Amino acid sequence: MSIFKDKAIILKIDKSLKVNDNNFTKTNDKEFFYTIFTKTYWKIKASKKYSKTEKSLDLWYNINFEIITSEKSKIHKIKNIKIKNEFNINKDKNFYEINKYLEILALIFKEIPEWVAFEEIFEIIEKVNEKQNIDETRLILAKLKIKSLIWILNINHKDEIIKKILKFISISKIENILKLTWINEDQKKELDLV
Repeated sequence: MSIFKDKAIILKIDKSLKVNDNNFTKTNDKEFFYTIFTKTYWKIKASKKYSKTEKSLDLWYNINFEIITSEKSKIHKIKNIKIKNEFNINKDKNFYEINKYLEILALIFKEIPEWVAFEEIFEIIEKVNEKQNIDETRLILAKLKIKSLIWILNINHKDEIIKKILKFISISKIENILKLTWINEDQKKELDLV
């Protein structure tokens, strides 16, 4: 058994544990299973018992934690969790922003293999999440940068300005990409379709 400290983003929450391709086994309602994207390692599956004294974890939460691993188990235990950032659905968030968050989570969950450590993607999520005034444009740009890092961004486009933006995204750091504040609504819609 080993104990490690790391940072992670919650990608998926489940109350049941998948046993094989066809069956699910219902577990105790007081235990939750998480797919988390860690900064140092990769996507891992972890469990945590429900506690009345601790805040429940939700999608997109940025956390610091300790993980207890065992060679015999594919599900690791997490404890000593500190929530760094959380995505609150409040009056400031509109449907499109929430949808963009979920698209980024789905992209990380579905497209990045479990055995690949991708520290730069974690840093993109941290950078986007550090401001309270997250907007749809910042989320679209972050999603495109993640696509670029996992080699699924096509920078060829019929519109020359969009093509230049995509090329800039593919070669630049997220700090510089998020400075693209002059993108108009039509360009934003076109970038969202890439």
